[in-house]
Amino acid sequence: MKVFILEDDIDQAQLIEHWLKEKGHACQCFENGRDFIEKLPFEQPDLLILDWNLPVINGLEVLNWVRSSEHKDLPVIFVTTRSHEDDLVKALEQGADDYLVKPIKQNELIARSNALHRRHGNFQGQPSSTEPFIFNPNENSITFNEKSVKLTAKEYQLAYYFFSNQDRLISRDYLLETIWTKRSSITTRTVDTHISRLRKKLALDGGSGWKLVSVYHKGYRLIKV
Repeated sequence: MKVFILEDDIDQAQLIEHWLKEKGHACQCFENGRDFIEKLPFEQPDLLILDWNLPVINGLEVLNWVRSSEHKDLPVIFVTTRSHEDDLVKALEQGADDYLVKPIKQNELIARSNALHRRHGNFQGQPSSTEPFIFNPNENSITFNEKSVKLTAKEYQLAYYFFSNQDRLISRDYLLETIWTKRSSITTRTVDTHISRLRKKLALDGGSGWKLVSVYHKGYRLIKV
């Protein structure tokens, strides 16, 4: 796995690099967002690790740029001193896949990096039963009524997961762990926000022949109606 590390604390960057290289991963470190953005189009990293508080361009701005670029599907982990819940939710809602608060632990960083790498690219192809929807994995879109509905990476992954697990009750915490690789229950509202958007975009209120049902205090279930 090739990892880009954006961290202006040189000691912290070198520590993360050392941990990852011990596990056989290749790394490239950047001290500012501008150099990171200039380099990314010419490389093919498998994972991005971003600090938030950076000079010139902060980590959240870099994340927004990544999600609007041709590299929009790259998995991203935030590693930052910002521990407030609102910061965590903001980063996840804007496209981060995971969020670790400094000081970080070696084994946790390695485990989360490997988990993201394993999951990246696993939302390809077409689930078995999706009519009238057609999944377009290369575009993060779904064709519905002969029109292409553009989704964010997380919305596409949620749709793929629900259609691959029809009639199954899926908890918010499980979705956080599967889609965002995050166990903490404090971010369940992030799931609810994405579910609400997905319902509207794909008419999953029954209008499309499918209904994404909320099960009180338990989670969600996709059913055919």
